[in-house]
Amino acid sequence: MAGVVGSDGTVLTLAAAREHLRIGSQPLDAGLFAAAEGRIEAFLGRELVGATGWATAEEVPALVIHCVKLALSDLFVNREAPELTDDQLRPMIGRHMVITLG
Repeated sequence: MAGVVGSDGTVLTLAAAREHLRIGSQPLDAGLFAAAEGRIEAFLGRELVGATGWATAEEVPALVIHCVKLALSDLFVNREAPELTDDQLRPMIGRHMVITLG
């Protein structure tokens, strides 16, 4: 996904995030990137990229990246009370969840 994967191992570039949020050159809190990825990692029960996730950011499925964008949008618009729920994520990326038994 050219132009989407960040060079620092994140699944979004600043440019892709700005384009998705349609904010042009307005300031964007870098902490929102980490929070959005963290939200999706928490839902999946694993890292997006790393030992428990995909080997590289380029290997992360497009639908998972889209969900990171959804989480980013939710955090950007609803900073005080994000509204994206597990029930909304499950049909989209639930198949990538880590299931532990016991």
